[in-house]
Amino acid sequence: MSDSVSVAAEQGELAGRALDDGGSVFAGIPFAEAPVGRLRLRPPRPPRPWQGVRDATAFRASPAQNPDPWSPPDAVYDEDCLEVNVWTPDVHGRRPVMVWIYGGAFESGSAVPPGTDGQWLMRGGDVVVVGFNYRVGALGFLDLTGIGGESWSGSVNLGLQDQVAALRWVRRNIGRFGGDPDNISVFGGSAGASSVGCLLAMPAARGLFRRAILMSPPVARIYAPATARRLAADLLDTVGVHRPEQLLDIPVEDILAAQAKIVPADMGARALPGGRSWGPVLDGAVLPRTPMQAAEAGDTAAVPLLIGANRDEMLAAEAFMQPGTTPPNAGALYDEIAGAVGEAAARGLLNAYRAAEPDATPTRQRLRFLGDRLYRVPAARMAEAHTRAGGTAHRYLFAADLPVVGPSHGMEVALVFGNHDSDDNPLAPLYRQWPDSAALGRQMMTAWSAFAHTGDPGWAPHTPGTADVRVFGAPGPVAEPPAATAASWRLAAHPATVPESAG
Repeated sequence: MSDSVSVAAEQGELAGRALDDGGSVFAGIPFAEAPVGRLRLRPPRPPRPWQGVRDATAFRASPAQNPDPWSPPDAVYDEDCLEVNVWTPDVHGRRPVMVWIYGGAFESGSAVPPGTDGQWLMRGGDVVVVGFNYRVGALGFLDLTGIGGESWSGSVNLGLQDQVAALRWVRRNIGRFGGDPDNISVFGGSAGASSVGCLLAMPAARGLFRRAILMSPPVARIYAPATARRLAADLLDTVGVHRPEQLLDIPVEDILAAQAKIVPADMGARALPGGRSWGPVLDGAVLPRTPMQAAEAGDTAAVPLLIGANRDEMLAAEAFMQPGTTPPNAGALYDEIAGAVGEAAARGLLNAYRAAEPDATPTRQRLRFLGDRLYRVPAARMAEAHTRAGGTAHRYLFAADLPVVGPSHGMEVALVFGNHDSDDNPLAPLYRQWPDSAALGRQMMTAWSAFAHTGDPGWAPHTPGTADVRVFGAPGPVAEPPAATAASWRLAAHPATVPESAG
């Protein structure tokens, strides 16, 4: 049995677990009170201290959510989930800290292994790795400020408020685990990267971290208050209650069932004009500006960025498309894209996609557009705005042609964490088929951890108008967006929030 390791945290003493290959882990540490009962759908409250020694050797629950096909079969879900996990090479010392924020479209995800297991990155990067849970779905992003009266004025962007509470805990406590509280980097993928972007724009998060890494950031998928409040009203109606306080007595399973009924499954229907889903709301208080607005205003300039996306973000989804979510013909595809970016941009983009893949179906072209619209272009625009306002941004593109999935959404995460070859990773057989996986993983882990140590991942920071994007898994550097589509994306409409209608 592994030896116990002790740390005296702010709330009390913890008994962690030494890992067989070096370092130790402290799991299931509360950073806020459990958001249950009267605290459901309320902002996080500071954690209570405990008496004696708290067992921190075992991981606990993931946030309450509707499991997806990738969820571990033995996963445990609970509203009592606001906990942090720490992997450290040594509780003594002062190492850089890397705080991971998981993705999952803001309605799923977990800081519990195997999805988040920081031990390989901890050892390979000589860093302290932290993962924490935040509330997702309706429990984390229901906006009750417009329908609940003054007593519900703080109940918006609860998932983002959880993240700030977790970072405050890290800032106050991580020195006790061998981390440097003055050298904290936040990093996240997909919805986690969008979260990082929101943290950059949130006054409450200012000063809680030094550097930021955004991996495939859908930072343009921010919802207007009117959209969010209609979604909240629909949830109450679907559950069968009239007032927010009645939600406190509803079984969580009923809320989860209702939240799945009132948002579309298709990503385009969530993020293109008229779309809605669970996620950040531009409420004016918790989130007063979008990440892009904050970058353009210079609010993010003091925080160095490492930012990028994957070449074929959405293409792997083609094999899993549901009936009715694909355009019936080229005309319908053009109408959808034109409604999102304008006719001039739509013509140029479709011409470029057709030239690159003459035999591509409308479905494949749509997925190419969605991948660019949601991830690649926002990453490029965020880096450009941040740099022009005086900040530093190192840019990358993941382009490794992995078997079956290629360089699709999220495929770089396991390489950064170093668990791509772990038996707990369901995609390990695919990574093992690609002969360069081990070397590529070392490259990415080295770059990410070097950025956390010094702010320099190993290549020059971005200079506007240059092809300086570091490519992982293919020759580079390159320009982003690619030259074939760059002019069209410059013509495209880029609204601050997801438009409420195509008109």
